[in-house]
Amino acid sequence: MSISPRSAASVKPSSLPVGELLEKRSPFRVPKYQRPYAWDAERVEEFIGDILNLLNMGESDHFFGSMVAIQIADHSQASTLVHEVVDGQQRLTTFYLLIAQIVKTARSLEDEARTAGDERLAVRLDIFAEETSNKYLFYERYDVEEGRKTLEPRLRLSKEDDPKFRALLTDKATTGPSRASHKLLKAAFDQIYDKLICELLDRASDTSEKFKELQRLRESILRDTFIIHIVSEDRQSGYRLFSVLNDRGKRLAVADLLRSHTLEQLDEYPVLQDDTSRRWDEILAEGSPIADEFLLDYLPSMIGRRLSPERLFGGLKRELFKLNPANEIDALGAALQVQTLAEEFQKFQLIEKGQWPYTALERHASVSDWQRARLKRLVVTLKHKLSLPLLLAACRCVDEQKFADLVHILEKFAFRYKNICDGHATAASRHYYAMAKELRQAASAGNPVPSWNGLLLGLRQLIKDRAPDEKFKAQLKEKLRYDHPSQRGNIREFFTTLDDYWGWLRQGAHGSPKYSPGSVVDIDQATIEHIYPQNALLADKDAALEECKHRLGNLSYWDPRDNVAAGNKGFSDKQALFTLSKSSVTQALGSLPAWNLGQYDSRVAGLLADACKVFVV
Repeated sequence: MSISPRSAASVKPSSLPVGELLEKRSPFRVPKYQRPYAWDAERVEEFIGDILNLLNMGESDHFFGSMVAIQIADHSQASTLVHEVVDGQQRLTTFYLLIAQIVKTARSLEDEARTAGDERLAVRLDIFAEETSNKYLFYERYDVEEGRKTLEPRLRLSKEDDPKFRALLTDKATTGPSRASHKLLKAAFDQIYDKLICELLDRASDTSEKFKELQRLRESILRDTFIIHIVSEDRQSGYRLFSVLNDRGKRLAVADLLRSHTLEQLDEYPVLQDDTSRRWDEILAEGSPIADEFLLDYLPSMIGRRLSPERLFGGLKRELFKLNPANEIDALGAALQVQTLAEEFQKFQLIEKGQWPYTALERHASVSDWQRARLKRLVVTLKHKLSLPLLLAACRCVDEQKFADLVHILEKFAFRYKNICDGHATAASRHYYAMAKELRQAASAGNPVPSWNGLLLGLRQLIKDRAPDEKFKAQLKEKLRYDHPSQRGNIREFFTTLDDYWGWLRQGAHGSPKYSPGSVVDIDQATIEHIYPQNALLADKDAALEECKHRLGNLSYWDPRDNVAAGNKGFSDKQALFTLSKSSVTQALGSLPAWNLGQYDSRVAGLLADACKVFVV
């Protein structure tokens, strides 16, 4: 999709200080089709972190991204234009919440000054609060048709969110149902006070000093932060621009921006520039979104923390391309950095599809195909994309054997902690990112790469805290049900993994878990088996087993190598087939005398006990 020259003429981008944006480009309106407020605590924390950096480091031109709006004339007023926000409402809303907290805090300090008998300071705070509110939160609306003047908010959210938002701006309580977006608005409002306002006020010794900190905060926000305001004068052009910015494969991506930045740096070195351009073409060959996904995972593997998409471009420039090349050596360094990106992107493409990233020349005889197959289970079957930054760093810094060990550690951890016990991703990511950064730093310095012991200690503590044996067993029983289709991948992972450890389990499970890597089961081809049939014939009906037929104890699996036609047969008709199964878990069913509720309960207890022994790190 492209914008025609005529449409482009109606689009006017400009870089504005946030103060000018809020005062002179408002009022803003969020159309009803836009999603509600959605920033969670992590996104608000990043926003607050940027503000604190601005204050602490004395920056004077901090860029906060862009906003797309459609300019509409409001004919009910004397001379007001309204800007309908089509992109950037989350950031804009958070800025308004911050200004509202400044006003609320000023009013609180005003009361504090008056209580202390400092009337002059109280008056100054009153004027400060009133000026801030009237210039940046509200405006006087003159309704010509109705013949009246009202005070209106400079930003109006969607119909569902606006009452809650207006209440926060005016420090009033709300009534009626509370939506998830309302809770996020209130949480962001409170977080701004707790993590930003209080952080600044705690530096001051008295009310006067607190006021100075509040003034400094307001002036820095209004004067030193900038937003690109992209305005269209008609809806058609505005929506086309919005589509161009957001359509898959056609958005203004970080990878595209970084490509332009690096090629511009190499303007005076045409040979290096041409080579670097080819490298970027390799990275962008399958589209900008895929390249951006890579960059989002690559940077945490370098710096040990994840940045939001809005901060990614700045983070990559800062970490990878720190200086403009002053000579050919510097230029060569920039070109080599892009070459490294292209090489790591190739590895990323393999890893995210579950394909082994080591070439034939890099392989070790000690690593089996069974170990290599675990990567697909981790990334594709268990969908543990959180591990990509660590895997990316590891395949760059360690040999194949050590990488294989890491993959199996993460596979068992991901299944137990995240997929079954719903452990919080942030807690695990801290360990992953820290390990990735440690690997890269050691490799860069030419030092021996660290062992997995530190990572293991962290992951074991997470399992102890959030996925202990009793919770793990309870969640396995509750979650692994055949009538929950989303869990069938986890069911296959559960049984095929127990099968791989079956020999060790049946020999007493002494010492560390030991798998049998003899055969590789294609987990996608494994068939889940109901021991008591899903649709039992009338003669085989068992009321007790009907109640639990889709639950873990009544399930097993057929190895892809099993040639079976069990159909809807009862247990006695399937015993011989169980005995012949290539799966040890299923084969064991053939030795049971019958299948009833007692056998079911005994099998559940055995499976859960085995799981606690196998799914450990």
